[in-house]
Amino acid sequence: MMLNKEKLVGVGLITLLHLCFFSVCVAGQNQPCRPSSCGDMLNISDPFRLKGDPSGCGDSRYELACENNRTILNLYRGKYYVEEINYQNYSIRVVDPGLKKGNCLSTPLYHLTPENFSYDHPYAWPYDWGFRTTVLMSCSRPISDDKFIPITSCNSTNGTTSSSSQPYHYALSGDGESLQVGDLPGSCTIGKSIFSKLGAASEPGNRSMSSLQDQLLLGIELSFLQIQCIRECRVKGQSCYMDYTVNSVKCDDPNSCKDLSDDCYKPIWLKGLIIILQIIFASIYTPIIAAGILGRALLGVVLSYGIYKLRQRHISKHDTTKEIP
Repeated sequence: MMLNKEKLVGVGLITLLHLCFFSVCVAGQNQPCRPSSCGDMLNISDPFRLKGDPSGCGDSRYELACENNRTILNLYRGKYYVEEINYQNYSIRVVDPGLKKGNCLSTPLYHLTPENFSYDHPYAWPYDWGFRTTVLMSCSRPISDDKFIPITSCNSTNGTTSSSSQPYHYALSGDGESLQVGDLPGSCTIGKSIFSKLGAASEPGNRSMSSLQDQLLLGIELSFLQIQCIRECRVKGQSCYMDYTVNSVKCDDPNSCKDLSDDCYKPIWLKGLIIILQIIFASIYTPIIAAGILGRALLGVVLSYGIYKLRQRHISKHDTTKEIP
């Protein structure tokens, strides 16, 4: 009897342990994902996730890494420092690690342009947001035009040619595709082009290498509005239109009605009746139309033959009249 009580106690303890373990597991599974942090980035939230976060947190297409206490975005085989994430307008600002502030002009390690991003890419570089283009060049003679910013090259691999024949280095910066480089002096050679976020432009007289560095260090601003297209439209089999001016998406159902005159507003029985009448009309009138075309063709042949015979008869009479003495 004592042994049975001990067994019951043992079974009860084991059951209690199983229940506790199960409760902990369920609580862990139901626990909402908390924001991650890395260095100065303290609120890395959905759709973003840090490498190593629980599998159910964030979207794998927007996975970031934390290296040397810096948040990193891996993009097109390049590693970019994440400087800012704006969840209100679905934007992320990143900076090339090759860009630094100093006594000489450093240049990016990687080359990104708006054309790199396809429609289905998780990120987009919207033309609506604008961008700035900076062109580096080397010249054999000094330029007095205020548009050209004198720069000091950090090394020969920064996009300008370091040689005794072209000792003067300049940068020309402008808004996106509006930058015109066709009027370059003949003594200059174009080097690297750098694209960056559209920031406040300096007045021509106040432009300097320092202000140019500040502009380049703004990095580039990308949109992750694509995630809303996926979650709101494509999961329903609908196409998606992204409006980057207001940072919103619009789902477009290919089966929906576009206007009041669209056939989809007609009831199903009426659509069926219209289809049946179209088939009947085609079966009745197609032979009639074909017969009419064939009749016209035959009439044309008969008329042509009649005209030919009349001409032959006229010619024959003319020749007989000539032969009478």
